[in-house]
Amino acid sequence: MAVFRCSCHQITWGDNLVEAIDDIGSFGYAGTETFGTVVTQFAGRAHDFQAMLQARGLRLSALYGGGPLHDPAQQAEAIANNLAIINFLHEMGSDRLVLGPGRRDGTPSAEDMARFASGVTEVAAAARDKGIVAGMHPHWNTVIEQRDEITRFFDAVDTDLVKLALDPAHIAKAGDDPVEVASCYRDILTYMHIKDYVPELDVETPDVASAQDHAPRIAFFGELGTGVVDLPALLDVAREAGYDGWLTVELDRSQTTPRQSLEVNSRYLTERLGFDLGGENA
Repeated sequence: MAVFRCSCHQITWGDNLVEAIDDIGSFGYAGTETFGTVVTQFAGRAHDFQAMLQARGLRLSALYGGGPLHDPAQQAEAIANNLAIINFLHEMGSDRLVLGPGRRDGTPSAEDMARFASGVTEVAAAARDKGIVAGMHPHWNTVIEQRDEITRFFDAVDTDLVKLALDPAHIAKAGDDPVEVASCYRDILTYMHIKDYVPELDVETPDVASAQDHAPRIAFFGELGTGVVDLPALLDVAREAGYDGWLTVELDRSQTTPRQSLEVNSRYLTERLGFDLGGENA
């Protein structure tokens, strides 16, 4: 039986870590995801980060790593960075690693794809040795953006080792169907971002109500239920697959404030989906 546990990514708050976990904790979420930058910030002090989360009723659902694993000039450093993230996750008692691909520079070559697949495989194997599952996260404007690139990647790796960390909004932004992707790879779905793509916000210069200079410039994602992603259908696929794991709300940039966007997203989860943010949901 499928079980969804609700988490929220800290990306909307930029580098305001305390504000992020204060807000996420106050809404009653069970978990939170953030970037691997906390490994440096809390080097040798994972217990301090753990205490900060626990004080707000939160667990670390995942860390976001990855990077330019396809680039021969940067691959070794990227692998080392991910190994540090794995060790930190292990210290935190967390078991999911999200691997975002490196930035796109035109259509990725066969060599790019092969190097990326080998880099992800090396990181995923190291993660498995620590009891951590690694999922590759297809992402707009990276070497794994288009539907055929997703296929080429998973054809090139051992899917007993490398899983899928799904983000439906990035797939929709690329012009593909996230429900189809979820259905195709349902057996290797290990982690899920829940996120919406709003074409009306997809403009060259973001029009934001309040400047958030610390937050990403990606402004074409919106609160849950405001865009084109069929989120209920996506969750139906996960249910049919018996998905048992985190459902992590993510919004790169709020059009209002991070807390106001979190309120909208939380209302969608509780009122539209009937979820308990702090409990287990079928």
